[in-house]
Amino acid sequence: MDKEKKKQFLKIFRIVVIILLLYAIFKGVLGILILSILILLSLSMSYIVNIYGLRQFGLELVTLVGVLAGVKYGPLPAFILTFVLITYHLLAGGFFAQYVFWVIPSYSIAGALAGFFSGIDIAILGLYLTLGINITNTFFTAITSPGYLFKYLPFAITNVIFNAILFATIAKPLSLLMI
Repeated sequence: MDKEKKKQFLKIFRIVVIILLLYAIFKGVLGILILSILILLSLSMSYIVNIYGLRQFGLELVTLVGVLAGVKYGPLPAFILTFVLITYHLLAGGFFAQYVFWVIPSYSIAGALAGFFSGIDIAILGLYLTLGINITNTFFTAITSPGYLFKYLPFAITNVIFNAILFATIAKPLSLLMI
């Protein structure tokens, strides 16, 4: 990791630690521990996806973490946390193009929406929000960069599949542990 990426990582890490400390003050310790582990896994996955050239695949834990945070801690903490995580994910992956203007908001809003619709089954909620993120991103990609659409579609398809598996298998057990 070069010096600039290390600086970016440390800044984001500090922000996440501050957020987690605030959560720990106001919420249960077990939930914070699980959320902390998921955040670290999300940050690690972003780094690994970049190092091993897996950017074309929709492998990310930001959606899962954002939805869990929304359901357990509400819209605002989820919005902030998802914003930080997706921004890091894009920075770690070297994504610096116009699509950050719709990718970052679409993920952040999905995290907040999870807080507003926390009464819905988390597997269904996660799937709908994953679809919403990918439909939004596909729409804006098609409008602004039609030539890039066919490069983006494999990411979108694998992202929906990956998140559907996560939400169908581990989201509910994790949410039950996050007391």
